Amino acid sequence: MATIDIKDILISARLEATRMRHYYLGIEHLFIAMLEVRGGLTSTLIFEAGFNPEYVIESIRRKVGKGSRHRLWAGIPTTPRADVVLGIADELMKESELPHITERELLIAILDEGDNVPLRVLSGLGVDVKSLPQQAKTRQITRAVTQPFVSIDLAPQFGEELNKDELFILRRMFHGYAQVRVETRLRGGYSDSTLIVITPIQGDNREDAPVVVKIGPHDAIYDEAQRYERHVKGTLPPLTARLEDTVIAPQISDLAALKYTLITDDNGRALDVRGIVGVWENSKLANWLYEKLYNSFGTNWWMQSRPYRFETWQEYDWLLPPILTLELAKNEDATEDAIVLRLPIKRARLNHIEYGETVVVENFVVHRVDREQKSITLALGQSGGSITRPYQIKIRGINFEEDTYFRGEVVDKLAGRVWKTRNEELENAVRALEPDFDHKQNAVRFGDFYAPNPIMAYTTLLDTPVFGSLSTIHGDLHMGNILIGANDTALLIDFGHTREGHTLMDWATLEVSLLSELVLPHLEDGWASVRQLIPYLIALNESRIYSESSPISQKLIPILRLRQIVAERLAKPNHWEEYFIGLALLALRGVTWETLSVNQRRLMFLVSALAMFAIAKKQSPTDDHNTPFDDTEFSKNTGL
Repeated sequence: MATIDIKDILISARLEATRMRHYYLGIEHLFIAMLEVRGGLTSTLIFEAGFNPEYVIESIRRKVGKGSRHRLWAGIPTTPRADVVLGIADELMKESELPHITERELLIAILDEGDNVPLRVLSGLGVDVKSLPQQAKTRQITRAVTQPFVSIDLAPQFGEELNKDELFILRRMFHGYAQVRVETRLRGGYSDSTLIVITPIQGDNREDAPVVVKIGPHDAIYDEAQRYERHVKGTLPPLTARLEDTVIAPQISDLAALKYTLITDDNGRALDVRGIVGVWENSKLANWLYEKLYNSFGTNWWMQSRPYRFETWQEYDWLLPPILTLELAKNEDATEDAIVLRLPIKRARLNHIEYGETVVVENFVVHRVDREQKSITLALGQSGGSITRPYQIKIRGINFEEDTYFRGEVVDKLAGRVWKTRNEELENAVRALEPDFDHKQNAVRFGDFYAPNPIMAYTTLLDTPVFGSLSTIHGDLHMGNILIGANDTALLIDFGHTREGHTLMDWATLEVSLLSELVLPHLEDGWASVRQLIPYLIALNESRIYSESSPISQKLIPILRLRQIVAERLAKPNHWEEYFIGLALLALRGVTWETLSVNQRRLMFLVSALAMFAIAKKQSPTDDHNTPFDDTEFSKNTGL
């Protein structure tokens, strides 16, 4: 099939220039217009180079940035460099005796010009731009999308269905196999992606080694691949899960996929830490956490820590719901009474913003784009690809037909009316737990015991300065992301949040997971049952055992061992406030997770409250654990 005509490309390119407020036609606009042609020559070559065209479009937009709203000239003139490219394309058309310039001639001209924004972006992504000109000259394409048939069987223990996009990607990824068997789904963590174990099967029914496949939004998958190359690839122990091949990103889908190797246990099973709960003795799990997990990865990760002083919000604010969710309004609707949010931001002011008020956000960065939900999420910071973007504000009601937003874009001004606040979301999450206490007070009462109310005290915690340490962290170290291989080796998967971050965050994440899935299942539902853990958790926070003979204490043995790891990684010996801050906020985040059971979320609320209580007790020690908690004590004594 012939490539498209230059007239169609120019129309799309001018629309792109207008959306980006550039008011000129450059090579970047031409290239984006060609990438937007599904099944076209340019998008096909980029796809075969291992990248989703949408990801490359977003990368080009980040590179050039969006222009000013103030127009300085009429029309959309062509840049001198674009004129050169169009001239080269015209000569190629004449040499080929064609009636019009097509996509092929224009692509060859852009590649031959040799020094333009699209080529710099492609080179930065690792695309072999030297081989592209010859491919552009000889590649024959068809617009028909074919899907190689690979039979996909769901193992009995899987017990779920995959959607059509996920099935399409699996067939692409395992093209050449007769069938694949979906063994199990790995759950939990911060990601909304699908993480599954797959066994590929040859045509003669021979089974290859199982692998882990992660399917998610293409931008998040590409970012994870880059984080793996940067933080993980050169630091893993010899025997552990590794990233295989390039990203699989079909042009007809907004999803993409990664494939990780999977080293099974001695019985050939893909086993995560959840799978050994109830099988291993608690003491064996405790020793395994230290000797296999910590020692294997710690040498190049957690033990390579260095001093890091930060305010808590810089590392932990992103875990919580957006500080505001706004319904988009026109900028001219913003009256003089509108609340303007710009740097520097005072958190105390945010706490008094109410439903229906008009808020103007200035100079925030686009952190996430969700076309399906017609929303964008803004945050502080210079890089849209970063994970820990604080002060996130969600804007609903975006019309992507009228305007373009891309990750990393600095939005000079947007106005909206408050639809929901973070405090409201947290309060609703606690109300769903059917509390038998007054959840609107600064201190909550559990029988005779008082502790800070996490949804009232968390803002004080976020503004607390911390003297801690920085290292490579996994970023989502829950039980489902820790696998067990042959000879009980420790394997890690899912590096979507791996980065340089607060060293203790990984261990607070793992403790929350262990409490939720190792300890809680042995209790009955209800607040009364959850409150049984209070004396045990207080003792744990004071580095002691409440009752050695109790079955609950036996379940806490792995967590006691985990606390020994934490003790080694504290920036200041015995200054446990550094750890309790992360634990309190990670547990508070768990309160909002609807994927957890109600009882698990009740436990998360309790863990958060007790961690905050431990911080206050460290600053104002007393021997009486039942002393009524004074909320002013927490506010005055959290400087670390």
